[in-house]
Order: sequence, then structure tokens, then C-alpha cells
Amino acid sequence: MMKRAFFPALLLSMMPLMGNAQEMTDETVLTDTVFFPITEQYNAALQFLVDQRETANQQAHDSNVIPDAYLFQVLSTPTLYSAPLHQIISEEDSLSADMHVQRVQMVNQALARLYVENPSMVEQTETTLKEQGKIREDIAEKIHTEDQLATRVAAASLKPEGVDSVEVKTRRPNFWKFPGSTALNFTQYAYSHNWPGGENKYSGLTTIILNANYNDERKFTWTNNLDFRLGFQTSKTDKNRTFRPTNNQVVYTTNAGLKAYKTLSYTITVRMSTKIVPNYSPNTDQVYEDCLSPLDVTIGPGMTYSYKLGKKKPITGALSVAPLAYNIRYVQRASLVTRYGVRPGHHSSHAFGPTATLTYAWTIMPQVRWTGRFYWFSNLHKTQFDWTNTFNFTINKYFNATLNIHPTFDDNVKTNKGIRVEENLGLGMSYSF
Repeated sequence: MMKRAFFPALLLSMMPLMGNAQEMTDETVLTDTVFFPITEQYNAALQFLVDQRETANQQAHDSNVIPDAYLFQVLSTPTLYSAPLHQIISEEDSLSADMHVQRVQMVNQALARLYVENPSMVEQTETTLKEQGKIREDIAEKIHTEDQLATRVAAASLKPEGVDSVEVKTRRPNFWKFPGSTALNFTQYAYSHNWPGGENKYSGLTTIILNANYNDERKFTWTNNLDFRLGFQTSKTDKNRTFRPTNNQVVYTTNAGLKAYKTLSYTITVRMSTKIVPNYSPNTDQVYEDCLSPLDVTIGPGMTYSYKLGKKKPITGALSVAPLAYNIRYVQRASLVTRYGVRPGHHSSHAFGPTATLTYAWTIMPQVRWTGRFYWFSNLHKTQFDWTNTFNFTINKYFNATLNIHPTFDDNVKTNKGIRVEENLGLGMSYSF
């Protein structure tokens, strides 16, 4: 196209040279041999283009095809347009799969190359075309539709059916949890009259475990645990009373913590333990333990590590350690003061030393769960520990079998000789909440 457009200009530029040639040669010979052949070739070329245009127009008319107008900007007089530049800079629809959009992009790239490489060929601007009235402004106007979607949708009520009024209340999250469990187990022992050393008896054990735990899931935690265990058994060898207590202890533990790092917290732990009912030596009225006789209270600031071991059947719990704890032992009955390491004429003793408390829970299988608590305190001269273990064998929601193993040691008690171990296996009712 550029060569054909350039050919008429070349012809016009040669006209002065043709005049000089007429002065030097014969006019008739120059006209016949030079000018007329060139003119005939030019006219033939123009006629060829006209025929092609007419053929294209006729084919478009016969096939109802609209001529492609996207190429107007590159086939017409070189003009500086603003739209191609904005579209190239913004890179709009650069990944479009639409054929027409891709054609516009090719036109924009061709114009941009023309503006950069051959700026001298650009003869006019878009503003010039608008002033000449060669660009229609009405096609740039936005199309406004009379119908709106909202007017075609039936009006609907957002009010719930059957509800006169809806009141929305915002409640603070409840950081408290109150899990617990209760159990009542029975055991019967029966022997024939000729069984050596056998004694028919019954025993029962009541266990109540209550928890009140606070956790704001950010910094502060506060756990409270009450462990109540009281058991009785019949005894024919004791002539003074029919029932004697076996398990006889209540323990309250509270732990307040401030998170230091992930599962590690600064904590202060308070533990209190005492007996529930008085217990007598066989066939006498001499009490050797009673409520508040003794009462042990241990206060220890330290740190607590919460752990979770394993993935499928994890062991969960916490280890609290206080390097320097304060322990006070109070004995209410004056007759039991010396028995529990308190000086005569006094009802309490004081000691300082390290203490540790370990709690754990392990669901071995859905029907078997092991829970326990180990407490240890020492004043570097004497030591005491209390270790409770409970194996719960679930039969159904309300019935279970329980195995309790309770080792304990306290070298402050003068009558104690080594570690005492209490074991109880029973069948009964249980309920967890």
C-alpha cells in the first residue's frame, strides 16, 4: 500500500524533468515514448484497485457481512490517535481470547510502532478529524436501557415468617468449663465356713471429681480441682463398729497461671488436703486420723508446663514445679499433734522446700482411661508424696469398673513404716459431665 501511494508522488516529482526533456528532444517522440506509457500504467493500477474495491463491496453485500472497520486507522491517512496509546499503557484485556479484542491490540501495536519509528509520516491528529466532522461523537455515548432488573423482581419481605420481632443480643464468650465425674462402686467378699482366714465383708467407694477451669485463650488460666474419695468396708473382727473407712481423703488444688511462652506459664499453686471422717484403731475408741487432723497446705510460686505426648492416643497433663514452696501442717486434735510431727503444745508446723505436682490423663482405648496425680514436697530433711491412680473401664454410659491404686508416703508421721499402698477394684455406676 505504501508503494502504491508513493507512486503518484514520484510521478508528479518527475514532471519538471519531463519539461526539460521536451526542449531538448522532439515533443511528439517524448510524448509517445515516455509520458503516455507511464500514464497508462498508472491508470491501469488505479482501475485495478477500483475493481478490487467493487468486488469486495459486492461480496460483502451478497453475504450480509459487515466490512471490518478495525483496520481503518492503519489504512487511512496516518493520524495520531489517543485511544491506542491509553490501551497500550493500561494493558487492558491483554489476555483476552476475543478475536475482535486481539485485532484491536494488533492495530494498536502497529500504530505505536509508526509513532515511534516514523513520526514524520503522521500528518494529523485526532482533534483535527473531530474538527472536520469526520469522527462521529454519538457512537461514544453510553446506552441507557429503560427497563431495570429491580423493577422486574417482585417485592419481597425480609422479615421472617411467623416472627413478630427479632432481638439480637451480643454475648461475651464463656471462658469457664466445669467438667467432672462421679462414681459409686461396690465389692463383695464371701467365703465358705472352712475357708482358711476368710472373712465375709462388703465394701463401697464413692468418688467425686469436680473441676472449674478458666482459660481466656490468650494469657491467663485458672484451674480448680476437687478430688473427694470416701470408702467403707464391713469388718467382723472390729467389735466396736461395723463399718471402717478405707479411702478417706479430700484434696483441693488451685493453679493460677500467666502464659510465658506457648505451653509454659508462670504459676502459683495452692494444694490443701485432709481427711473426711474420723478413723479408729480396731477394737478401740482411739482416733488416729480425723478431719483437719492433719490439714496440709502447700503454696508454691513456680512454673507449669502443659504437655501433649503422642498423636493418635495422646497423654495430656501438666507439670508444676516450685523451687521454694511454703508448707503448713495443722492438727486440730491435741492427741494427734505429735503423731504428725508437730511439737507438743502446738497445733501447726511450718516448712520450706521444693515441691512438684504432675497430672496426666491417657485414653488407652475408648473403654479404658487412666488418670492420675502425683504430689511431692520436701523440706530437705523429710519428704512426703501422694500418688493417686484411677483406671476406669467403661461398660456403658452409666456402668463401669474402676481400679484405684494409691501409694503414699510421709516420714513426718512417726507410725509410718515405708510406702503405704492402697488398692481397690470395684464394679458400679459412674457419670461424667
